[in-house]
Amino acid sequence: MEKIDVKLAHASYPIFVGNGIWPRFGEALNQFYGGRQIAVITNERIWRLHGEKLESQLPKQAEKAVLFVPDGEQAKSFEELQRLYTELLSRRFERGALIIGFGGGVVGDLAGFVAATFLRGVPFVQYPTTLLAQVDSSIGGKVGINHPLGKNLIGAFKQPLFVFSDAQLLQTLPDDEVRCGLGEVIKYGLSLDKALFEYLEKKLPAALNKDVAVLSYLINESARIKADIVMQDEKESNLRMVLNFGHTFGHALEADFKFASLKHGEAVILGMKCALQFAVQNGILHREDFERGLRLLNQVPIVFDGKGLDLQRLVQRMTLDKKVKDGKIRLVLIKEIGRHLFYQVEDQRLLKQAFEILTEEK
Repeated sequence: MEKIDVKLAHASYPIFVGNGIWPRFGEALNQFYGGRQIAVITNERIWRLHGEKLESQLPKQAEKAVLFVPDGEQAKSFEELQRLYTELLSRRFERGALIIGFGGGVVGDLAGFVAATFLRGVPFVQYPTTLLAQVDSSIGGKVGINHPLGKNLIGAFKQPLFVFSDAQLLQTLPDDEVRCGLGEVIKYGLSLDKALFEYLEKKLPAALNKDVAVLSYLINESARIKADIVMQDEKESNLRMVLNFGHTFGHALEADFKFASLKHGEAVILGMKCALQFAVQNGILHREDFERGLRLLNQVPIVFDGKGLDLQRLVQRMTLDKKVKDGKIRLVLIKEIGRHLFYQVEDQRLLKQAFEILTEEK
């Protein structure tokens, strides 16, 4: 079991990473939490597959509750948030209670927001069970829920006591969830780490087939990259925006599909294609790197038909992005593979042109 330290001014914590490390969760928990109330927020599918592993590691003397939420982005709603508050209050959970987010990115975001706000804040542990959550969303403390007008518009920063990522749990992951997680890994390679991008050019087929050695390497590298960015910019004041490469376009797509028929990781992959298109059309990115990035993204199969997209509506949705400043949309782009830049959009027609790459896809 490896440990990656996230060293922050007021809330440092470790990320535990490994393959088959679930029997050591209890050891980690005992090190960081000594209370008597534990609520696990998860969904029924994850609990059916892996619940016994987690339950066996919880202290026997603790008062425990398992709270189920629906699959998908629809779980990140005001209604689900209210229901979870009611469950915790009715069970007389107190300020020393621990919340464990046991699942993918949706579960982690929602559970973290519950922990950040219930009784003005209770301890929290991230136990991610999807590739996307292990490489990205469980790290950094960003938690929240969606609003009908946009994704993650209601939220907070809540750092966990620790993150616990076991690559073995990914062997039961559906193929589409593996693809979603790899989208976030490609994001790191394109915008921050050329060596990781080159590794993916060679090993992406093995990763898609859930090769545990390849996935373990990608989890370690991604966690290291994200931890380094978070340590430099905990509250997303500037540098941390780089972690949103492809997301500004992708979040608009998710909202347009009502957070239902298009998964977050799929939207990020599509959003990165738009970001590459925007950069090459505006002379920021050389066509060789554009084609190289697009070639890797196209190896991740997504069922998507962009012919019916309302491009102007998508641009309007981008104006609700959290990174908008003084009414101007700000993008994360790349000037070459592994090197990013921040770009303020002066002409929104350019965004519409970037979305056109999706209307051309077969």
